[in-house]
Amino acid sequence: MQWTYVFSDRLISIDPSLRFSSKIQVTWRRLPDALPAVGPHTAARLVRPLIDEAAATCDVLRQAAAEQDITATLDAQLPLGSDGVEVVHVRIRLTVDEETYDSALQAEQLRHAHQREVARLRQDHERHAERLQREYELDDLARRQVRAREEFLRREILANPASARLYSLLERSTDNWQRLGAPPVGTDVTELVREVQQWQPGQRWVTAAQLLHDFVSGLSNEGRKELLTILADSVRAYGNEEVAKHLANLTGEPE
Repeated sequence: MQWTYVFSDRLISIDPSLRFSSKIQVTWRRLPDALPAVGPHTAARLVRPLIDEAAATCDVLRQAAAEQDITATLDAQLPLGSDGVEVVHVRIRLTVDEETYDSALQAEQLRHAHQREVARLRQDHERHAERLQREYELDDLARRQVRAREEFLRREILANPASARLYSLLERSTDNWQRLGAPPVGTDVTELVREVQQWQPGQRWVTAAQLLHDFVSGLSNEGRKELLTILADSVRAYGNEEVAKHLANLTGEPE
């Protein structure tokens, strides 16, 4: 013989702060070895843990889906016998009051807003990281360009007075002169050639300048000042007061 017992309950959803209202109908029968005290409440206690466990994975905003999932979970485990009773069927109906539904909807909206904010912050962080990486690469490129320029000046330009003079003339003529090809527009090629030829290695004054540089390197600070004074007097004697004045002023500058 089978009996039916109907009771109500408040079931926790996937959000513990939100609950389903439920009406549960349990169909059960007594087992042969059941004690006299066994009754419908025993059947209810038998199925409640299964219902609670299944409801805790459901969303109050999906009431119909929750009913289907809980029913499927129970059907997979029926009939269920223990404590002198056997539950052969369970029917469950869920309802969600308006306040609970609105709270769940608001929580979902806040959750989506939080996810969008997290995604935005992640994108900002990624863009910032990319910008830093680009700046690091540009800095590294700038450092390599400086090293290459220094190496070029040391090996190609400063090693040859004529090359140094030509480089100086071209650098002064324009900010962005071509690396290859003709000199900048407006350059007096004849004058340029004459100027560069004067600075070729082996030219008299190039050699004199190199010898004088080597000689000055071996002098003390006082000796260098004295040499500048002598040189200023010599230039003044040839009538170039401006150059003599510049040379005299150098005697007071720190080494």
